[in-house]
Amino acid sequence: MPRELRNILKQNRRLEEKIFYEPRTSDWRQDLISPKELNKALSCLANRIIDNKSPELSVLSMLDELPEITKRPLAAYEKNALQVVEMLFNYLRVSTQFDPRFYHILNSLQLAFTRLALDDLSFLDNHKHHAVLFLEKLVNIGYHFDQGAGKLANFFVHAIELLTDRLASKEQINIKTFASANKKLDEYLVGFEEKSNINTSKILAKIEQSSRQIEADQFTSQLIKTKIEGDEIPIFLLDFFENQLSIILHKIILKFGTQSKQCQQLLTDMDTISWSLSCPYGDVNYNKRFEADVPDMMKRVYSLFKENNDANEYVNAFFLEAEELHRKKLDGKRVRLDVMISADIFADEEFDDNVGNEKHSSISWHKAEEEAFSCFDIDTLEENGWYFLNINGNQSRSKLFMINRLTEKLYFCNLSGELVTTIEFQDKTKLLETLTPTLLDEEIRYPHAIRSVTRELTTKLETLESEYLQFKQQEIINDKQQQQAEERAKFSVMHKMAKHRKAEQEKENEKRQVEEQAIAKQRDKHQKQLEIKKAENSKIVELEQVEARRRFKLKGDIKNLGPGSSVAVLKTPNRWVEASLMLISRTTQRYIFADSSGNKIVEPTKKELIELLKDKKIRILKMSSPKADPMQKLVIERRKKLALRF
Repeated sequence: MPRELRNILKQNRRLEEKIFYEPRTSDWRQDLISPKELNKALSCLANRIIDNKSPELSVLSMLDELPEITKRPLAAYEKNALQVVEMLFNYLRVSTQFDPRFYHILNSLQLAFTRLALDDLSFLDNHKHHAVLFLEKLVNIGYHFDQGAGKLANFFVHAIELLTDRLASKEQINIKTFASANKKLDEYLVGFEEKSNINTSKILAKIEQSSRQIEADQFTSQLIKTKIEGDEIPIFLLDFFENQLSIILHKIILKFGTQSKQCQQLLTDMDTISWSLSCPYGDVNYNKRFEADVPDMMKRVYSLFKENNDANEYVNAFFLEAEELHRKKLDGKRVRLDVMISADIFADEEFDDNVGNEKHSSISWHKAEEEAFSCFDIDTLEENGWYFLNINGNQSRSKLFMINRLTEKLYFCNLSGELVTTIEFQDKTKLLETLTPTLLDEEIRYPHAIRSVTRELTTKLETLESEYLQFKQQEIINDKQQQQAEERAKFSVMHKMAKHRKAEQEKENEKRQVEEQAIAKQRDKHQKQLEIKKAENSKIVELEQVEARRRFKLKGDIKNLGPGSSVAVLKTPNRWVEASLMLISRTTQRYIFADSSGNKIVEPTKKELIELLKDKKIRILKMSSPKADPMQKLVIERRKKLALRF
């Protein structure tokens, strides 16, 4: 279950306890309906629920009607399970336009869902749970089922009724139970779809046959016309195409269609035979192309006449005459043919303005008529979409399984794959007066139901909060009125005690005020001390930081000191002596400073030198250059000689 829904349910139960149960004088928890009693009660109601075919069902109300548990409270978890499942199924009933028979299926399934929710309510948030999948499949079937769904659909829905009734009659429901039911429903669906597809295939076969007839009638003359228009054509060939070969072309289109290999081959052969008879005299490539294409073509065309039993005397005469002409052309002889120009000689002729105006006004009138009668645009319809069709005052759920633009018809079938109605594009009166297709709304799904339950429980929670606020206000008013009555009854007796208590209270208030003032002064004093101490600590830290930076700088200065560096040494408070760094002793770690006469002035250690510099008793006047000190060099050489000597 979603966390938001769980929190809302918890708040609902808590407020209900505060409003309806906690004010009771007895311990209401002792009257709770036990799980065993609830299971027994649901078993008692099973037959009533299974037989219930109305679009309304409240398991909570039916439980309250049982004498054994009437007026007794349910535990929070059991109440949550019953309430959420009931709201879920009520939303599906109210928000969908199901056939009355389908409400019986939902009622039985609600009892099965209730038993499963009492065991584990978390499955409602699992969209892959077998119970949720089972419910979604049934809802999808319910969208397309009604009294006009056909005999096959009636058997299918009856099987679903038996399946859900068996679920409702079980006392123990778990995920395995729904997994088995879900598998069985899938088997029903597969079998139903196979039989429904068979019905639809039969209808499509009839439609295709009818379409082929129209296609053959419409395209035969058009295709023949494309082969004889535009160029000069022999009269006997024109007569052959129009009166003999057109019959064969019509049969081929009727049997195979215009896009078939057979139809396209015949059209190619017509081009070949036209070329072979009409090719200009003296074409050097005639013999070569003739041998490649014409003999096979003549055999194919003649065999078509034989296969269709249309090889009459006229056809035989045509082929004999054609062969004679071919032989002359192959021998290089000139052939004279009676020809006619089949192009439209009136193509550029201008018609009278009045005739044109009449035609234009006629077209405009027809367009206006079409706009007046069109109740909807054909292009907005969706193939395989489900629609509510209002036919003769009766509403029927039907699927638009084909929009045939060749025959200009709409074909609608029911859930069983049976043809419901056929409507022609041009039948404007029927479209306008007897048929108003409305796309079936299939948007209500399981997630919508869960969100609706959350919204409904949120509204209920707001109502309970308002009622609880009124309850508390009334409780305060009642307590106040009772207190006033008691005070009035005891006023005469408690008057003196009240005065004494008031005086004591005033003294106590004064004493408390004095103590509070003393505490406030002490707190202010302590706060000031803390602030002073904080400022002192901050100043100490700052001084330490300054001192650290200063020592760091002095260490850097000492590091850069070398023999020959000049310093000023404070010998007495008012006397400074200039000295030079003569030597940095590695043995004693001392800095030896002497005056210009070579007299030692001071020899501090590094640490002492830092302190003297910090106390400003020594000041650095000049740093020495990086070259080696003569005295230090002399000392080093002297040490080396002594080392060799000893």
